[in-house]
Amino acid sequence: MAKPGLRIAGLAAGHGAVDFYVPVIPALLPSLIPLFAEQGITSYAMTGLLFTTVTVMMVIFQPLTGWLIDKNKWTPSTSLCIILTAVAVAAFGVTQNYWILLLFAVIIGFANSAYHPNAYRQIHQFTTKDNRGLFMSLMSVGGTFGYGAAPLATGFLYAWGGFPAIILLLIPGLIIAALILKLPQHPLKETEAEAAEAAVTKPNYKGAALMLAISSMRSWVFYGFLAFGVEYLSGYANVEYVLATAVISGMIFAGMFGTLLIGPLSDKVGRKEVMFISYIGGALGYAGIFFFSGIASVVSLVIAGFFLMATASVEIATVQELMPGSVGLASGIVIGIPQGVSALSMVLIGIMADFFGMPFALSTQVLLMLLAIVACAALPYPLKILNRKTA
Repeated sequence: MAKPGLRIAGLAAGHGAVDFYVPVIPALLPSLIPLFAEQGITSYAMTGLLFTTVTVMMVIFQPLTGWLIDKNKWTPSTSLCIILTAVAVAAFGVTQNYWILLLFAVIIGFANSAYHPNAYRQIHQFTTKDNRGLFMSLMSVGGTFGYGAAPLATGFLYAWGGFPAIILLLIPGLIIAALILKLPQHPLKETEAEAAEAAVTKPNYKGAALMLAISSMRSWVFYGFLAFGVEYLSGYANVEYVLATAVISGMIFAGMFGTLLIGPLSDKVGRKEVMFISYIGGALGYAGIFFFSGIASVVSLVIAGFFLMATASVEIATVQELMPGSVGLASGIVIGIPQGVSALSMVLIGIMADFFGMPFALSTQVLLMLLAIVACAALPYPLKILNRKTA
């Protein structure tokens, strides 16, 4: 069996590949809209349905795939998932027919959904509670890096060669799929450690549901702000437009750094402890964005990005540990459901901004972080610090 370091490197690279292809659609939409208009598709809602379809597929199929993996009914190959997403995105360079691209959007959402529960269950199987936070954080950062790199790569290729150049996006996916082909493509049916944990630990579904709600609130605030952050900073916080776009990227990279720090810290300090502190930090940083202006607002934004994204991998590990025997399903729901909630947040924040203004719509989201803090305090998950004192 491949060494854990090599396996996590392969799984993280694959995670970066499948997530790399998701933002390509919104990056191409400005160029696709006039072409769709020539086909009679003039509604922005219909145009947005391309990306919405990807999101909906994730919400449905990530939990479903996780459940199928747990029941040993079907487990998709990690390399196959990457190849399917790469081919589906490359198709945007071959045709711009709306209905054909809608079909490929379904494939992107399905293949992306099939990768995550498989990969995260593999990580759960070759880790323990003492190092799971570290490995989960490395896995999460791989996906975030791919997601963040996609708009830049897509914009460069399109500016260079138009839609035909988008076919070149196929290359990184095929390379990574080939590189990880020799690594395990599927989790084991059940390891001895999993069987022992399931035998002595009862699933805490209420706790898992509460953790899922907390993760959804955090995702709502983080991704809701990302959707409108440039508009707010440039229009209301006296930040120049180009700097505002750079700051939003900085918010994402700060979150990546936070993930790398908080994940391993949760192994040593405790999952619930670091989540509680991070949610407080996220709430304070997010509130500061609106309380201050100019550079102070930018600094608050970076702090908010650090804390709001830092706990993503810890939340996955926590739900897995609350649902022994259903790790695949746990991985699927804690990734898929918050993604769907994030998409919904963009719509509802937009509606609030239409009626009450962008500053009010975004600033009121801090209430969700305050609620997340309270919910985290009530989370039925053992405090590691108490265990150490008892020992």
